[in-house]
Amino acid sequence: MSFEAFCEHVLPYRCSDEPLDSWRGPLMERFAGLEAELKDRQSAAEASGKIGGVVGGMVRFWDLYYLHPTDQGYSEMLASGAGRCEDISNLISYANRANAIAVASDYTPAWANRDNNHAWNAVLGPDGRGRAGLSNVAAKIYRKTFARQADCWAEKAGPEESVPRWLAGRQFVDVTDQYLETTDVTVDLATPAPEHSTLAYLCVFNGGEWIAIHGAEVRDGRATFDRMGRGVLLLPAWYDGVELIPAAPPLTIEKDGAVRCLRAPGENPVAVEITTTKPETGDADTRRPIQAIQVQPGQRYELFVWQDGWQSHGDAVAGDQPVRFESLPPGALYWVVGENGRRLERPFTIVGGRPRLW
Repeated sequence: MSFEAFCEHVLPYRCSDEPLDSWRGPLMERFAGLEAELKDRQSAAEASGKIGGVVGGMVRFWDLYYLHPTDQGYSEMLASGAGRCEDISNLISYANRANAIAVASDYTPAWANRDNNHAWNAVLGPDGRGRAGLSNVAAKIYRKTFARQADCWAEKAGPEESVPRWLAGRQFVDVTDQYLETTDVTVDLATPAPEHSTLAYLCVFNGGEWIAIHGAEVRDGRATFDRMGRGVLLLPAWYDGVELIPAAPPLTIEKDGAVRCLRAPGENPVAVEITTTKPETGDADTRRPIQAIQVQPGQRYELFVWQDGWQSHGDAVAGDQPVRFESLPPGALYWVVGENGRRLERPFTIVGGRPRLW
């Protein structure tokens, strides 16, 4: 491996904010006979796969650990036998590092097609690059580093400018193009920037809200966001230090890379029938099968249209037939939510008279 990959992905004694712990010695000893088990003694991928199979049985996923104040340390994970995906990713990293295998800890701050986020491991090749399979749609994928990065958004921000939480760190690099076909997106920013703002952001819709996923420097009222994943819905936004503020209409990047602006012109109104409010894509850790969450008879639903923010377009009760909404402005972004629910339904566009969930 390269010296840079060794320094970033083998040498470090820590993965995140977990308590410091002495894991290298025990994990060297645990896998002392590994080389003899390999068909190809030069294959980092084969070795890492065997390590992952053992480590995967040591700690199971449990979403309760999203409430843990930090990632767990090595001893904590052995004692609890459970953790969130970041914990499991850290443990896999420990075991690989202890055996001189360069494995990166990659993550997406927020999925583009469902709720929550995810972290996982990727075995790196001699060139320091690598990838793993994705269980959902990502707009951005980042890789944790031990070294601080000079080109992170916290370094590019102005002296009085705040950066959204997921992008405020200084120890990550963008590796989206190691995983996906990507598109650079240039946006004309339609609303004034908050005071002291020099950066704009692209956001995905996740957990009923917009979450900043990538940033760009603003020049002459425009921002170019590089290497965005495709097949995603995005909102350009400003950040005032407290909340995200819409900076331009939402947009989609199609799977072929075409960019489409979702601007409601207010002419030739359309109607839509809703049968599904959310594709249940399962969980990357539990591997639940994909299924659709259907509209429930007797349930009241409210429809929102994005016009400089979510604007209510009225509500309707679902009967035996799909719930129907009339006189919608065409070309917009829409969102139907159930009464007294958690507002986790997915927004949609209308294509050929039918809803397309994002």
